[in-house]
Amino acid sequence: MSLVILQSMWAMENILPNSETLPMPDAIERIKAHGFHGVTDHMMQRQQVLPLIRELKAHGLTMEGQCFPTSVDALQPTLELAAEFRPHHVTIQPNVRTHDLKQAVALLEGWQRLVEQIDVPVYIETHRYRLTNDLLFTLEILKELPNLQLLGDLSHYVVGHEIHFDEGADEEIKQLQHIMRHCHAYHGRVASREQVQIPLGFPQHQVWVEAFRALSRCGFQNWLERANENDTLSFTCELGTRPYAITGADGHDINDRWQDSLRLKQMAEEIWQEVSS
Repeated sequence: MSLVILQSMWAMENILPNSETLPMPDAIERIKAHGFHGVTDHMMQRQQVLPLIRELKAHGLTMEGQCFPTSVDALQPTLELAAEFRPHHVTIQPNVRTHDLKQAVALLEGWQRLVEQIDVPVYIETHRYRLTNDLLFTLEILKELPNLQLLGDLSHYVVGHEIHFDEGADEEIKQLQHIMRHCHAYHGRVASREQVQIPLGFPQHQVWVEAFRALSRCGFQNWLERANENDTLSFTCELGTRPYAITGADGHDINDRWQDSLRLKQMAEEIWQEVSS
């Protein structure tokens, strides 16, 4: 069992000091040089995926493919690309908004049937403005589909439900732990009650950094208890550009997101070492 740490290509946008974006080949070289195992990026259109796949293969890197289907059939193009290019896994952000539990379950079951066509893991991401927008609704879905495999981005639930880690949040932590028992991969950032992505190094943010460290430790440990011998756990550093990143009056990031990505990578590696040893 091992940990695979990916860097989001979205997080590489506007990454230079002047807010410019590195060309894709240069971004891949930087990612490889700093010890990441691959990247996270969209996997929906072949003409967009192919140049990235070629660059990743040249550097011995893997990929998490993201997609945003609006129906059962809309997943098919991504699955065909996954069968061809063999990413580490595919992540679905379900681009459907409903509070109808029966409708949600029918959609997810339809995707589960399609996924049986390929030998690549496919996970449902916990994400705002998606089917899994609400923590409580997602818990209801899991009651109906106890074998549903998730990718956890817990930052969305922390900010979406204003979870008060700074004051104690025992019930909400139990709810997040239940979500994590279904997670097979993670997207990483640190959120507060009011912002989805906060700078990691600021003193006032350390209570949130430590809360997410504790959540990740719990999630990693739980995964180890469920995993098979040769499985890999994926963790993506996903410190997105604006408007996720907090900007100043000049429109630029108030912190260095690349350095924070490396801090987040180091945190994941430290947690993995703690729980796996």
